[in-house]
Amino acid sequence: MRVIMFFDYGLHVSLALCAAGLAYKVWGWLSAKVGPEGAEFSPAARALWALRGVVGLLLGARAFKFVWALIVDGLLQRRVLRASAYRWVMHMCIFVGFVLLTLLHAMGPIVSNALFGDYQATLNPFLFLRNLFGLMVLLGVGMAIWRRLRAPGVRATNRGVDVLAIVVVALIIFSGFALEALKIDSPREFERMVAEYADPEAADEVAALRLFWSRDYGVVFAKDQTPAFSPELYDQGRQLSEDSCLSCHDKPAWAFASFGLARLIRPAAVALAESGAAEGLWFIHVLACFVGLALLPHTKFMHLISSPLIIAINAANERAAMHPANRATVRAMELDACTHCAACSVRCSVAAAMAQVANPAILPSEKLHALARMAHGKGLDQHDLRRIRQGADICTDCHRCTDLCPVRINLQDLWQAQKQDLERAGQGETFKALRDRAVSAAQPSRQQKVVRLGQRQFGAGLDLSGRAQSFAGCFRCKTCTTVCPVVQECADVKAEIDLAPHQIMHALGLGLREEALGARMIWNCLSCYRCQEACPQGVRVTDIMFELTNLAGRDGQVKEA
Repeated sequence: MRVIMFFDYGLHVSLALCAAGLAYKVWGWLSAKVGPEGAEFSPAARALWALRGVVGLLLGARAFKFVWALIVDGLLQRRVLRASAYRWVMHMCIFVGFVLLTLLHAMGPIVSNALFGDYQATLNPFLFLRNLFGLMVLLGVGMAIWRRLRAPGVRATNRGVDVLAIVVVALIIFSGFALEALKIDSPREFERMVAEYADPEAADEVAALRLFWSRDYGVVFAKDQTPAFSPELYDQGRQLSEDSCLSCHDKPAWAFASFGLARLIRPAAVALAESGAAEGLWFIHVLACFVGLALLPHTKFMHLISSPLIIAINAANERAAMHPANRATVRAMELDACTHCAACSVRCSVAAAMAQVANPAILPSEKLHALARMAHGKGLDQHDLRRIRQGADICTDCHRCTDLCPVRINLQDLWQAQKQDLERAGQGETFKALRDRAVSAAQPSRQQKVVRLGQRQFGAGLDLSGRAQSFAGCFRCKTCTTVCPVVQECADVKAEIDLAPHQIMHALGLGLREEALGARMIWNCLSCYRCQEACPQGVRVTDIMFELTNLAGRDGQVKEA
């Protein structure tokens, strides 16, 4: 009775907590303020636009893209496989193993009964499959632990939620194996079955069953309870087992992992049975399952729901084409879709800056965590905001993190939204605002027919790089412009980026401050270093571009011409 009450109350409480947590998450998606759109629409308005978006998506031409991405990239994790076969095996072992274990074992009386008829956890193929799926999960957990301990970029982004998820999953699986092993050995479990399905008063039959089950099923009895072997008694036990037990019990050797563990603990089996270890372990196992269920919305387990949704939504929709209310909601959903795999941080173009600037907010995964705290109004002081601002400004918008994200999170869009949020928080203007002001400041000078040269002190302001003055060596061979990928994508250089790289170097040589700072090129530079590597004069073109953007924003403004 106590066991049934614990299970029933625990299940209902954990389900209620899980449902409340999911409702809280949905509310967070509708109320989180990421970017200017987040504050523009109320949660009710965002819910209405989300409903319209879902209906339009499922009934429109994009429905196939949505479903295809949900299956191929969400469930089969094609994007993870393309990035890393190791990570794909790790994820699939945990995901497939745990889902199948839940369906065929935890929900066995419902799912397995519907699929296979009279379900019994002690029959095959359930004995074998339960152990197979459990070992798959443990293999995946082991691979995850190894990756988090060995990969420097991943190790730098470990957080408590990652450790908690691994601990809960490992505890569920280990306690399940140990519990099954104890039941295989347990004489108390045998006596319970005899009391329920046989006649305990028939001493000869009980003795025959004890002999047979001790030899064929691995049950460990105390020395004074183990009958001496005789072929007649053994055959009687086998016959009784075939008549009464085979409909519910296959030989436990099919549970290969648990049976192996049972053999290891065999010398202590009687003592463990008498101490009630199996009952205690059952409570631990069930409690761990309930804790995992209750914490699902609040840990990285949430990505089991949010990640496939984001993959499918972003595959079927262009971010710019979304209604602003839905754009704000999807951004908030993306904050929960992150799996903390750290692929973005491991491959980040500016992660090397961590060696000189001890600021974790440089790494994309940490920026995402900071953005989530900002979006939900969680305590960030001015020092935190300044560090986040520094991380946002160091980003070169190379798009690598977005391209590599296995969950299709549009990180570039989130970074732009973060910069706008930081600007509203008083942490300085975004690069776009500085660029527009610099371009505006350059217009009066450009409109003059007579070009004013000079401003010799201008070069003294370029002090972030040891060879920032190297622009003087430029002889306008145009090699930097020829190899620049930004220029290659421009149909009209003058209209789109104002000045090409070699022209900016020439403007610096002539002392034309406004022209250099006002060129859109310095803000569009990808920091790919192709120009700097190709320059025959050793001009530090990329470093100079970076210096110019910092010079424009150093005082939070661009001086008017």
